[in-house]
Amino acid sequence: MSNGNHGGEAAQQRKGLMVFLALAVLTVVEYIVAVSLTSTPLLVTLLALAAGAKCWAITVYFMHVTRLWRGEEVH
Repeated sequence: MSNGNHGGEAAQQRKGLMVFLALAVLTVVEYIVAVSLTSTPLLVTLLALAAGAKCWAITVYFMHVTRLWRGEEVH
C-alpha cells in the first residue's frame, strides 16, 4: 500500500544530499585554506567561519534543533 508521501520523502532525500554536498565542499575549502594561508589570524578566522557553517548545518538538519521552538505536532 502507498501512503502518498513519496514526494515529501524524495524532497527530504534531496535536502539531505544537498547538506552532505555542502559539508563536503566546506571541508575541501577548509583544507585549501589550511594549506595555502600563512597568516595565522586570517587562517584562524576563515577556519572558524567554515567550522561554524558546518556546525550550523549539522545542528539544524541532522539534529533537528529547530523543532525545539515549534509547538506540539499533531499526530
